[in-house]
This record gives sequence, C-alpha cells and structure tokens, in this order.
Amino acid sequence: MDDDSSSDEDRLHIFQEEYAADDEAWTVLFESSSSEEEELRVDRPRTANKRRDFVDAYMRVVSNYFNGRESIYNEVDFERRFRCPRAVFNRVHDHLMGTPPFEQYKDPTGKPGIYPLVKLVGCFRFIAYGDTYDRDDENLCIGETTLRDYVKQFVRLVIVAFGPQYLNRAPNKQERQVISQEMGERLFPGCLGSWDCKHFAWKRPPLDEHSPRSSIAYLAPF
Repeated sequence: MDDDSSSDEDRLHIFQEEYAADDEAWTVLFESSSSEEEELRVDRPRTANKRRDFVDAYMRVVSNYFNGRESIYNEVDFERRFRCPRAVFNRVHDHLMGTPPFEQYKDPTGKPGIYPLVKLVGCFRFIAYGDTYDRDDENLCIGETTLRDYVKQFVRLVIVAFGPQYLNRAPNKQERQVISQEMGERLFPGCLGSWDCKHFAWKRPPLDEHSPRSSIAYLAPF
C-alpha cells in the first residue's frame, strides 16, 4: 500500500515538473499570439457591441441538448457534435462551474451576461471543430475575442484539474498488455508509445479508425 502511494506521489511530482515546463511554453505561445493579435487590431476601428440575447442563447442550448428526453438532439447527435460522450462533458462541467470565467455575471443594468453553460459549450464546440472563434456566434451569442479568452482559460483549468490523473500517466499492467499487443500488430513489438511530436498541434488530425469523425482528444492542445 505504501509502495503504491509512493509511486503515485512520484508520478504526480514528475507530472508537475513536466507541466511547469509545458505551461511556461504555452504561456509564451499565448502571449506571443496575443501580442500579434493586438498589433493587428491597432489600426482596426473598434466595433460596436452587438445586441446579443444571452437568455435566448441559453434557452436554445438547453432545448437542443440539455432538456432530458425533450431535447431536440439525442445522445448520438451530442457525441458527434461535441466529440465526446456526455459523461465526459458532465464531469468537466461539474468541476468547472463556479470557477472564473464559468460564473454567471450581470451587466450594469442587472441583465444576465453569457451563461456559464453556454460558455462551456462554446469551448467544447470550438475544440471539437477546430474552426474560427466566431463560428457559433449566431447561436451562442459569444463574440470572437470573448470566446478566445474562454478557450484559453478552459484549457488551463482542464489541465490543472485532470492533468495529474490523465496526462503522462503510466499505464497499468493490463493497459500495458493491450498496448503491447496493438504495437506488435503494427510491427513495433515491445514499444509502449512514442514521444515524437509531443507538442505538435494538428489542425486536421487523422480520423479514428472506428469513426468517420475526429475525436476531441486529438484536438485538445494539451
């Protein structure tokens, strides 16, 4: 029991060290990207705020996917469009709700701003499709720059919350057997994985062999 606990602590310590280095690299990347975006916006006239109906956007999201059996779209539609099972979405939702920026804010007049559920849906859909930030503006009522900020914070929160459990985790004995068998079938006997291109972000990843659509796991930048 003590050996298992010590092993878990060692893995967590290794992960924290690797994540610290990775986080610094991502910070530099984000800051560089933000600086370039700011430079591009210097001479660009400030656009007026859109009269977005955040309540309507929230009701539409709930009606489409989160209204139980009365939802317009079923579980197959949900998993296809969010690129993950609902159980995964729910777990992330339950962990992040109430954490900035996934809180409910009001404007100076007391009207509700973008709902936390809508923010989370926007982040998942952006990562799932790898498209432009304003792709779902008409449906979710989230502007381009606003969603960009949400996605950056979303990625960091997910890494902190679930990284120690899922990122760089050493496979157990049963998992090693499965991996070893698969790698042997692919003419790489004894290989458990490859570290090549670990931080390479694929814009259009290869499709899963069991599905004609890509998985959200390929697109997540962590």
